[in-house]
Amino acid sequence: MPVMTTLEFPGVSQQLYDQVGARLPNRPPGGNLHHACGPVAGGWRIADIWESAEAFDRFVDGIFIPAMRAQGGPAPSRREVFTTYHAGLVQR
Repeated sequence: MPVMTTLEFPGVSQQLYDQVGARLPNRPPGGNLHHACGPVAGGWRIADIWESAEAFDRFVDGIFIPAMRAQGGPAPSRREVFTTYHAGLVQR
């Protein structure tokens, strides 16, 4: 069942986010269905839809956070995962 996830990184800018992204594999991570991110007061927020919490955990713990730390970035100050009732395009 799809999950929605939120990561928030204090003190992270778009520049640092882009530097971390440049170190990631040149393909979408397995299990990631939708990705959105942007600046928030004091940092950077990432909100995604994943196929499962396990796919999210594999990518974040095994790839993203190590890449963030390698660029001098922090661990996330907020990490949420919750089951979705609806995940997809809005029907109009």
